[in-house]
Amino acid sequence: MANTEHAPVPEEPPATAVTVTVDWETTRATSRTELTTHAWTAPPLRRGTEIHDPVFAALRDLKTDYSRFLAWWAHPLLSVPELEPPDGGETSWDFTNLDMFVDDFLEATEGRPVVANIATIPTWMFDTPERVPYGEDPEEIQWNYEQGREFRDPSLTEVAEYFERIARWYLAGGFHDENGRWHGSGREHRFAYWEVLCEPDFGHEIPPETYTKLYDEVVKRLRTLDPDMRFIGLSLAMAKIDPQYFWHFLNPANHEDGIPLDAISYHLYAWPDIINPMGPEGNPPFDHWPGILFAQADGFVSQVQLLESIKHHLSPNTETHINEIGTFAPDMMNADPRVPADYWALSGAVVAYLWSQLTELGIDLVGIAEFMDYPGMIPSLTLVDWETGAPNARYWAAKLLIDNFRPGDTLVDTMVGHPEVPDGRVHARGFVSSDGRRTLLLVNKRPEPIRVTLGDPGQRGEVTMVDTSTGAEPPKSVPLAGDAGVELGGFATAVATLD
Repeated sequence: MANTEHAPVPEEPPATAVTVTVDWETTRATSRTELTTHAWTAPPLRRGTEIHDPVFAALRDLKTDYSRFLAWWAHPLLSVPELEPPDGGETSWDFTNLDMFVDDFLEATEGRPVVANIATIPTWMFDTPERVPYGEDPEEIQWNYEQGREFRDPSLTEVAEYFERIARWYLAGGFHDENGRWHGSGREHRFAYWEVLCEPDFGHEIPPETYTKLYDEVVKRLRTLDPDMRFIGLSLAMAKIDPQYFWHFLNPANHEDGIPLDAISYHLYAWPDIINPMGPEGNPPFDHWPGILFAQADGFVSQVQLLESIKHHLSPNTETHINEIGTFAPDMMNADPRVPADYWALSGAVVAYLWSQLTELGIDLVGIAEFMDYPGMIPSLTLVDWETGAPNARYWAAKLLIDNFRPGDTLVDTMVGHPEVPDGRVHARGFVSSDGRRTLLLVNKRPEPIRVTLGDPGQRGEVTMVDTSTGAEPPKSVPLAGDAGVELGGFATAVATLD
């Protein structure tokens, strides 16, 4: 029989103590992960609202590369520049509303590389039993707008030319409409990436084969407008539902010759348990949420590993952008939401944990959703207060990561607890920057404070953290001494900068 002896296992540490040991010389991976966010055509971001200026100022202060602009279907009056089909020699092209969002977004991102996703297909391009209304109030949420399963033009030329005209408006100064009439914009913007649709598996339930054909039709038209612009495909809402999207889309044999497969994207939203999305009744109490959300995060990481294996088999040079990650409180559509005060720090901690795990897996981009949301429109996703525009704890946790970690950092061996008894209450990961700066990410998965000590008792530094005690205020900083450690507040996202 093989020798099964192990080193003695230490006694269970006190409930308030966790030991983190970092081997700064052993590299696990080199980060290539961009951390960013996205803003969409939300009515509160229109010019003239009370929160317009502070929200865009907060986006500017975040200083993210590859921020993503999304024109989403829930407010078609703001996101769809051709609401009616051509008729009698006339068209309905009007970019007045969309331009204001695009202009303010580009101003806030200050010339950094950005991603464009003008996602919404006009519903009139689908076969529907009757005309689908889009309302008259731009602030009204039109949940019924995205209807239809079959394109009225099966060749997909109509919808591809629609996106080409939008791209020409923003990239090439204007376009000729369906009747040959010129519409000039005077714009020559540049986007690092153009993402083709958003969550096609969800609303219109476009099958993988049709989506792949549409992607090709759009890309072959848009790539002539800017040879440096790259393209993102899939943008799936429910990556786990139908893996055929990945198997079909990532197979170069299913694309026209010369069509690039630069990147794919998909999303994760974790939730405690949506039984009644209009209110918290019937859902688990808040003290159950942390375990459920972190368990869903772990399940998603396992799913990502599987999807990456498919990608590496079929198209190894294609990037992976997980460009929407976030958490929902149960009353996600409630016009009068009751979000627990500690939820915001919890959500920030879940996202920080996910980012850390996805960085080790080599994911190219992680996007924290969403920059702005409000009651009735998934308010628990927002990074800013929907009444004041001021940053909340989710924002400050995101900024803490963005300010301290970069692609090119090396991830080093980090252990929490004893090798035989890992301590799951805290997540930790050490990073070394290209200039030798050593930082340690610490995430407290629990609502109660936890003291963390370092395996090297001589280590000194400073810890900056967001937790339940900081509320919507900026992170707080406290000293770190290896022997005394540091106390992480409830649901803390913390970065230790070491001497």
